[in-house]
Amino acid sequence: METSHILLLVVSASISFGLGRVIVHLRKKSRGKKAEERKLIALRDRPAEIASQNKSKRKRQLLQQARHTSKR
Repeated sequence: METSHILLLVVSASISFGLGRVIVHLRKKSRGKKAEERKLIALRDRPAEIASQNKSKRKRQLLQQARHTSKR
């Protein structure tokens, strides 16, 4: 093979590899964002926690709920 063919092969291979890595990186980034959104939606839509039979624990749960709703 001539030098120009080898050079063209190396350049095209490096461009192809670089583009492949960029595409994989962007896919991984978008999948991560979607997974994070799904986690947040699942956390937001989960059912309310059942009140405890233990009086002190129930007080603590109510205080946490009050703090959580006051932050919103």
